[in-house]
Amino acid sequence: MNKTIKGLTIDKPARKASTNLAMMADIIKGVNAVLNPGKPEIDWFAPDPSAKAAIHIKNGRYEKSLSQDEILYGGEIDGQNLRDIKVTAYKGTEGGIYAEGSASNVTVDGAYISTAGDGSGIGGPSSGAAVKYGANMTLKNAVINTTGRTRYSTAAEENSTLRVYDSVIWSHGMAFGDEIPEPTELMSTPPPALEIKGNTRTHCTMSNSQSYFYNTKIICDGWAALSTESSEGYVYLEANGCDIVCTKSGYGAYSDPGCHDVFNNCRIDTSCMMGIIAGNSDMTFNNCTAKCGSYFGLMHCVNGWQEEVAEAIVTGGKIRTKAEAFLVKSHNVLIDLHDVDIKSAKGILVKTIVNDDPCATKVTEPVYGVNIKMKDMSVEGDLIHLDTDRAMWAELAATLIKGKMENVTLAMDTGSKWIATADSNVIMIADINPAQIDAPEGVTIKAVASETAEYTLASGGKLIVTEK
Repeated sequence: MNKTIKGLTIDKPARKASTNLAMMADIIKGVNAVLNPGKPEIDWFAPDPSAKAAIHIKNGRYEKSLSQDEILYGGEIDGQNLRDIKVTAYKGTEGGIYAEGSASNVTVDGAYISTAGDGSGIGGPSSGAAVKYGANMTLKNAVINTTGRTRYSTAAEENSTLRVYDSVIWSHGMAFGDEIPEPTELMSTPPPALEIKGNTRTHCTMSNSQSYFYNTKIICDGWAALSTESSEGYVYLEANGCDIVCTKSGYGAYSDPGCHDVFNNCRIDTSCMMGIIAGNSDMTFNNCTAKCGSYFGLMHCVNGWQEEVAEAIVTGGKIRTKAEAFLVKSHNVLIDLHDVDIKSAKGILVKTIVNDDPCATKVTEPVYGVNIKMKDMSVEGDLIHLDTDRAMWAELAATLIKGKMENVTLAMDTGSKWIATADSNVIMIADINPAQIDAPEGVTIKAVASETAEYTLASGGKLIVTEK
């Protein structure tokens, strides 16, 4: 078939800049309004005011009066240089190492920190190791193990920086399961829309802070290994050569609006999804391997700003998922895949649905939509678009895709090919030679383009083109 099918020219909605950003106070007010209506406002971010760390460094000085000496069982403290620190704590208000203030630049070489007991808030002195208010901490050769509700192994917040090398951090939370009552405190368990269980997160970066992990094992029993919250402008989280593991129910990482997560050469093994990308945020993966009990990426928007776009940029690596590789719930997204070995056991590469979350963003005008780019790929999996509020745009470059396409606006370069495995319907927006499309006998592809024609494809399937 040497004839070229002329594609339609369609004005695609432009991507709009997203300048809105919820501050922490806005988030607290909004969540209370939905989940705690008519009751005194609860700030689930705030640590217990009585919390104390074994070692508290403030504005560059070790403050013994603020520290909990009795849970410090060994180690050396030389100014801001700590070595072989040993901490065991059994109360939810007790933590390991806490640094605050821009003059704090702490180095920890060797730490064995074990905490138990139910905590409160995010970060603060009750964490295994945490930085706040502009502090910096470098943590090397550490083992941090926490047990109890809301017990964070590490945290960075309020313009701080945390760097973790060659360590193990693991949060267990308190016991959870179908037969065990969940905690009732606000935001002490993940919202149901996240499709996970648990009651603590291993790490969290928030409020204009940055966290870097190198050759480190980051493990959770439930909820989250790596998380972000309330960027208040810009949050950056990076993992290099790390093992990211969720043992029972949880996600590998979260990217909240204004947050940017980067993973280089990581090994990922999660009981549920690898990443949740929410609102205007992004995750980048370079040469990672992943085994996911549900999705690789769950993407959703609950902030009310219809111009927000979530990005998943994946280059190289090997990804295996039990559910859809990507599930998009009422969100504008860019999924950019380059030379990725990705496969869903469910046979679905990307699926979009209308979000049933009561906080889902509503659409009142044409929006950027669901954008899928694939380059240098050979991939199997369906593209299924069930979101009635926006279009799905798929762009193939030097890519062979085998799968069903439902409600897809399609562009293919001359080096790409599509083999449909089930009845499909597409809109063609690039000139395509029918020889680039195939389907087995009994499968019909219905396409809208700039002409009307019908083709019998090489493997016996039908391509029926209708002029718009």
